[in-house]
Amino acid sequence: MRIFFWLILGSFSVYFAEVVSGSDILPFFKPLSWALVFPLYALHTLVLWYIVFRYGRGWLYALFPAGALFGLYEAYITKVIWSPTWNAAPIRLGGVAVVETLLFVLFWHAFMAFIIPLFLAETALTSSREVFSLLPGWAKRILTSKRASTLAYVLAVVAGIFQSIGAPTPFDSLASGILNSAFLIALISVWRRRGGTKYCLRDLLPGPKGFKALLALLGADYIVLGALLRPEEIPGVESQATVWALYGFFGLLLYLGVRRSRDLKEEPSAPYEMDTSARRLVILTALFTAGSILGSLTGLGFIIALPVWVVGIAFGLVVLWLTVRHVFFKKTVSG
Repeated sequence: MRIFFWLILGSFSVYFAEVVSGSDILPFFKPLSWALVFPLYALHTLVLWYIVFRYGRGWLYALFPAGALFGLYEAYITKVIWSPTWNAAPIRLGGVAVVETLLFVLFWHAFMAFIIPLFLAETALTSSREVFSLLPGWAKRILTSKRASTLAYVLAVVAGIFQSIGAPTPFDSLASGILNSAFLIALISVWRRRGGTKYCLRDLLPGPKGFKALLALLGADYIVLGALLRPEEIPGVESQATVWALYGFFGLLLYLGVRRSRDLKEEPSAPYEMDTSARRLVILTALFTAGSILGSLTGLGFIIALPVWVVGIAFGLVVLWLTVRHVFFKKTVSG
């Protein structure tokens, strides 16, 4: 069951990071995606999840720097942080593309590839609610408000429209929306039928030996993909030093966040349940697919791309500041 959960968690990460972005609209139906994309996301997710939960607790301000470290693969693997493939003249600081670095490190990979998949996997597939229970008050209020369902539906449509950037035709949008969602819903259904929801999230963590194996595989992934993907775009030492500094900064935040998470004082809250019934998942699938088809027909995806980037970067900067404040400056720690 543990390995099956890892499969689902890795698939969640691929879906929210690659499918929603339009980077890979059918990753679960292409052998190359299973060989290259899935291991990249699953290994990062499993290794970072282990580090946070093995040595601390699932606190947002420990998870966030872990997700930021996830996003830094866009340096040595894809080289996008140094040389974006879609922008010949990016704004640079210290040799890195500023906008792309902020987007991928502080928002897209931190949240879409790591925190959101982990939160949804725990909430929908296990008996524990550690990530939710340790969320700050503002996040809990959003998730438990009467408008939470409406917000989820709106976000599904917006995500679909945004995804249409990578869908050449309405048929591609239809196929991506239905097939990817059907794959995930099937995994969720099998997990539930086999009694997987009786486990808590910590029960499903890799063991120490498993972690070492996963870490070794992740290291091998960096070596192989780093050598295969645009090796000529690796810059000089000065530009690489900026990335090293980012690794050091977020590594320090992760270390301090994990250490401080052990002293958390939980505030009592009502039990949290999210509606992840088959009916709800089908509705979300329909809205996402409709949004993607609309975007493909109208070009709306390209219009909303910039606002989505701006909002994502702004949100990431706010959470970064809150993380720094809680980790470095607050004397008492609370969810």
